[in-house]
Amino acid sequence: MTDSGSLRQLLTRWLVGPLVAVIIVSVGASYFIALYAANDAYDKALLDSAIAIGNHIRHDGGKFELDLPAIALDALRTDSEDKMLFQVIGPKQTLIAGSGNIPRPVVPDPGVERYFFDTRVDGERMRVVALTLMLPAGTVLVEVAETLVKRERLVSEILLASALPSLLISGAAIALFWFGIGKGLEPLERLREEIAERSPRDLGPVVEEGKPREIAPLVHALNQLLGRLNDAIEAQQRFIANAAHQLRTPLAGLKTHAELARRQPNTLEMRSLLDMIAGETERTSHLVNQLLTLARTEPGAGGLRDRGPANLHDVVSRVVQDWVPRAVTKDIDLGFELVNAWTIGESFLLRELLANLLDNAISYTQAGGTITVRTMADCGHAILEVEDNGPGIAPSERGKVFERFYRAASTPGDGCGLGLAIVAEIAGQHGGSVDIAAPAQGKGTVIRVRLPKLLQQVPAWPKPAPPDRKAL
Repeated sequence: MTDSGSLRQLLTRWLVGPLVAVIIVSVGASYFIALYAANDAYDKALLDSAIAIGNHIRHDGGKFELDLPAIALDALRTDSEDKMLFQVIGPKQTLIAGSGNIPRPVVPDPGVERYFFDTRVDGERMRVVALTLMLPAGTVLVEVAETLVKRERLVSEILLASALPSLLISGAAIALFWFGIGKGLEPLERLREEIAERSPRDLGPVVEEGKPREIAPLVHALNQLLGRLNDAIEAQQRFIANAAHQLRTPLAGLKTHAELARRQPNTLEMRSLLDMIAGETERTSHLVNQLLTLARTEPGAGGLRDRGPANLHDVVSRVVQDWVPRAVTKDIDLGFELVNAWTIGESFLLRELLANLLDNAISYTQAGGTITVRTMADCGHAILEVEDNGPGIAPSERGKVFERFYRAASTPGDGCGLGLAIVAEIAGQHGGSVDIAAPAQGKGTVIRVRLPKLLQQVPAWPKPAPPDRKAL
């Protein structure tokens, strides 16, 4: 199992991640805003210098010249931080004044009078303004270039002024997130401590009052689980107690009969006692087998490990041969009315279900009686039905006979009250149900098992069909 980490860390990451993304976007936006502001301010100053130079260009005697005193040119070039260059180009690309090494602008539109661009002059990055002057004697180009020291410093200052408070606020927000999430998770920690302090036998519900709305469903689901677990443990304890009680009686009888047999010198009396011992042994073996089957169908016992398509017609065909001799011995007419009825389940448990239904029917049906096994299918169920004309089950008892070790009052026979409980458990494991009714003729019992129908039937291998109805 992989460690999914701390919930507190997970929530913090989910909150901090978007916050960091917002900070990055904010800093990027601040950078471009600062860059635009710096360029706008210094570009205007650069243009003013170009216009001042352009105002002092003269044309005299067929020649252009810059009529600007040397002291003014020195003032133009003087800057405490940036280096400035200028040049004036005449109509025939002749240099009128200036350095002469500033690149010519690549103007997208020839009609543009002023154009700003970035370039390199003698290896230095510079910002250049190109001003085109349409003079009577011809067109003159004035270019003024300036390094980017002041611009970059201004951008840094604006960026720092906007980003630093954001970073400080973000750090404080992350700390508050961590603290707030920790406080918000305290109810979960208290719930953990409350559960950890319980003893293994304390399966009572956790108090739901006062719990935050977000963890109330968790507490409710936990209480439901504890309730089911408590019911399962109580059922297991009842099962163990009832099983011990049921086993104690035949074992005590076996011990008594064995002691009496040891003391009997008479062979006939000893044979009678040995027959009793054999009968008790058979009943005990039957009880143990039923207990093992019931344990296998218990919730949490592994479920349906061999689940697959199963045809109830085939289940009956496999089980019936084991019960025909017993029906013959008791002079019971055991008959069949079978059609294909497909379901999903474990074949072994379905055979156990039918075996308990037949055992129950044969045990309580009088000699000369009739038992009919049917399989059928309706729109949503595969149905297995066992009908007998025995004494029947009173309507008031029909809900109780599925309880373990319960036997209706004045019930004949020596059953232990597990057969129908096993039937109900197996049907429940398969997502089905069991109900009891009276036959159409009014006497006897019809036990009907409904299982989910398999929508697409699976072709089965040919199997020998069960015998048709016959008097046995």
